[in-house]
Amino acid sequence: MKATALALVAIVACIGAGPASYTLHINQPHAPVVQFAEQTALVGDLNASRAAAGLRPLIVDDRLMRAAMVHARDMAAKQYFAHEGPDGSTLANRLHDVAFDWTIAAENIALNSDEQHAHTALLHSPEHRENILDPRLRYVGVAALSIGASSTLYVEDFAR
Repeated sequence: MKATALALVAIVACIGAGPASYTLHINQPHAPVVQFAEQTALVGDLNASRAAAGLRPLIVDDRLMRAAMVHARDMAAKQYFAHEGPDGSTLANRLHDVAFDWTIAAENIALNSDEQHAHTALLHSPEHRENILDPRLRYVGVAALSIGASSTLYVEDFAR
């Protein structure tokens, strides 16, 4: 029951879930602030989840970190929540822009109050969990961008 409540509190999306886009309505919005400690915690939680499943840890890649932050900042600036930007940009475009040569890629996005709740909600969604525990994925970049009271955008970009 607790996991269900957490999943309902978070807005989450994953690549392949369709072209859904949501307008962000944030209480007490403020200028975007990068949450470095939450980014570090998110990578730690991703790798702990993978270790519990017997998988190798993900390797943080600076290019994927840039791609994730570009997407988080774009969503904040243009007030949307989706994998595809209003201009039609996609994860593939963002990976191309940071010169990451990939063979497989996936993306999770979430809007939540903190990293622990976001990670838990993502793990309780089958599509997001599949991305987190995909043994083919080797690299990760994450973004945590606070945009309002109890409102942080999380982006997880995975690739190989």
